[in-house]
Formats: sequence, C-alpha cells, structure tokens
Amino acid sequence: MMKLRHIPLLFLMGFILFPCLGVAEIKFSDRIEEYSLDNEMKVILIQDKRSPIVVSSLWYKVGSSFEYPGVTGISHILEHMMFKGTTTTEAGEFSRIIKQLGGSENAFTGRDFTGYYQKVHKDYLETCLKYESDRMVNLMLNQEDLRTEREVVKEERRLRTEDNPSSKAYEKIGMQIFGLQKYGIPIIGTMEDISNINTQDLKDWYNRYYKPSNATLIIAGDFQELKTKQLIEKYFGPIQNKNTTSESKKISHQKSYKDIVLKDNVSSPLLVMSFGNNAYDMNDPSDSYALEVLFELMDGGFSSRFTKNITDKKIALNTFIYFDTYAKEENLISIGGTPRANKSIIELETAIINEFKNIIENDSISDEEMSRIKSRVIASNVYKFDSVFYQAMQVGMLETKGFKWQLLDSYITNIMSVDYSDLKRVTEKYILNNKYLTTAVIPK
Repeated sequence: MMKLRHIPLLFLMGFILFPCLGVAEIKFSDRIEEYSLDNEMKVILIQDKRSPIVVSSLWYKVGSSFEYPGVTGISHILEHMMFKGTTTTEAGEFSRIIKQLGGSENAFTGRDFTGYYQKVHKDYLETCLKYESDRMVNLMLNQEDLRTEREVVKEERRLRTEDNPSSKAYEKIGMQIFGLQKYGIPIIGTMEDISNINTQDLKDWYNRYYKPSNATLIIAGDFQELKTKQLIEKYFGPIQNKNTTSESKKISHQKSYKDIVLKDNVSSPLLVMSFGNNAYDMNDPSDSYALEVLFELMDGGFSSRFTKNITDKKIALNTFIYFDTYAKEENLISIGGTPRANKSIIELETAIINEFKNIIENDSISDEEMSRIKSRVIASNVYKFDSVFYQAMQVGMLETKGFKWQLLDSYITNIMSVDYSDLKRVTEKYILNNKYLTTAVIPK
C-alpha cells in the first residue's frame, strides 16, 4: 500500500514566508474579498494576476454526510446528472464549450460538500458563470439519463470499492465506527441504493440543497473586480431560493467497536488502526496544528520515528498516518502499515503504540529538530499553491465545512507555535487515551 500522508492546510506559494527564517508572514486576506448577494449566496474573490487564468468554482453545502439509508450516494449521482443538460442547454453542452475554449472543468463530491469548477482564460469567465447559474435552477432530470448514469456509478463502485481491498476496508471502518449515518455513509453510496434512487429522489435533493443560500461561489485568478461583480449579479442575483429546508443530523458514535478481519486478494497483510474523535473547535483548531507536527515527527520521512524504529528495524514494509486537518464534525485518524513477512499484525500494532508511548514517557526532541519538523510541515505544501486552482479549492473547502478562510492568515504562526508539550497533549488525547478500531486485511 502506498504511504498516505495526513491532509494539511494548503497555502500560497509566493505569498508566505517562514517566521523561523526571521521573515514576516504576509496576510492571505490582503487579496481576498468576501460578500453576499441579496439571495444569500456567498461570493469570495481571490486575486492572483501572475497568469491570465481564472478558476470559477461553485460549492454546495451537501454531501454524503447529509444522506441516510435509502438515498446513500444521491449527492454523487446528482453531481453526474448536473452535466446532462437543462431546459435551455443540451446534455454535455457546458463541458463541450469549456473544452472548445481551451479550458478544463470537473466536479467532486465529499462528505460535507459537492463542488463544480471551470478553469479558463480570463476572457471566458462570463461563459462559466452563465452556464453554472443556469444549472442551479434549470436542471433536467429524466429517467433515461438516470439509467445511463446509474450504470456508470455502479461500475465506479465496483472498480474503486468492491475490487479494491483497502477501499473496501475503509468503507467497513466507517460503518463500524459511525454506523450507516453521517460519516459512516460511503460517498459513492451502497449498491442497493444506487440501483433504487429515482428521478423524484433526485429532484427533491436538488430542490432542497441546490439554491443560493446553500452555495458559495469562489473566483480565483486574474479578473477585473468590478466587471466580475457585475457578472455575478447578472447571472446569480435573480435566482430565488427554493422553499425547502436543508438539514443535517448530529453525528453519534457506536458505543463499542468490533475489530474487523477481511480476507481479500492481497499479497501482504494490511493493518489499519482507526481512532474516532470529536472534531476540533472551528474557532480554535489548535489541536489540528499540533497533530500535523506530531504526525510529521512520527511518519514524516527517513528521519521519522516510524522509519527509524519500525521500518528500519524490519517490523514493517511501510507505515502511514492519515487525518483531516479540518474535520467538520468528526476527526477519524487512521494509522497503520504492512508488516514484514516474519512479523504479525499484532507486532506491528504494538510497535506503533509504543512509539506514541515514548512521546509521553521517555522521548525527547531538541529545539533544532522541532524547528526542522515544523519547517517541513510548512514547506511540504508550498508548491501546491502555485496554482489558482488550489487556492480556490482550499478556500472553498474551509468555507463549506464551516471554517473561515481567515485561518490561512495565521497558519504558519500557529504551526511554528507548537511545542513539545502540545505534542504530548494531543498524543494522550487523540491516541493513547482513546479507543480505536483495529482492521486487518489478510490474504485469502
């Protein structure tokens, strides 16, 4: 299995400087403007004039965590159907025009959001806004298109989940920890629900969640501010909110976990230790910064604790740590790896837990090493924000999940302020004093 890394906050190349090098941090907010239309649609404009490119992305606050048994996967199916035409456009017309203009476009569904984006030359921004606003209100949903897309989604599930041992394991982990609710619902849905969702289900979902008051429009790149605001008002301003209620139930944990053993078509065993935690305080996600630094220390390359004490000592072929820096309601930390042929799943599990115990009991770290680790956390993500696309994605993700994009301004300062006492605190809170689910994927 490939080494998975934790998902850190992304930030802008060329607009951040490292405090550890004695250089001031430049505010991301200097280039962002936020406002709302009269219909409550939020708009965020991000200026970046390094190239004549613009990204238009529209985010809806709905994803698999809003679903329930009977309609699991409906957010993802509706995402597919959004490309099937409207009362004023043909199926595939929007995509075809973007391609003819030399641009690119796509869509994505997550647990807390569904998003659509186009990346084009700045001269074609109006085209994006025109077509995107059209499908917010005029989408055509018919049985023939649904029949076609249903088969596409079913095949997608077969390839990505049912024929993929690690994906299958993570799906079972989610259901074991959360049940078939909220974050336990697979984004792609169950095969049964994919087969049974009908056009009326889709219309109800579309009417409930696809409306201005539930959307955030993000424009990033090289654009004229006044003209862009006028275009946004022209195309999105007249859209009225549908008279429906958006709901999202509170998440709850299963009271106890039953360890999972999966026999599958794998050549080597796989261990996944899943720690379920409450989400961070959206106004003070300091624990997430400490966890980023902790996990870099534990699994951040050749000098990490896992590499020196687990991989190099022939206990594991590889190790991984995965967590979402900004979890909306639930933070699931996954830690594990592949044991060597002469080692067991239990031996690897014990070795991993012992490394975290060492943080509390007898480990130490110099100021110099701590500084290097924090600098790596920052530097490892800088290149990603050389693109206006990633700027739009990061701000959109934060806003749609309920965090504020202003967190970008203080990210470097917050990472650099983490000290060893913070590492001990989050180790105890999220790992050692927390129950976890053990999943073993073993060869048939």
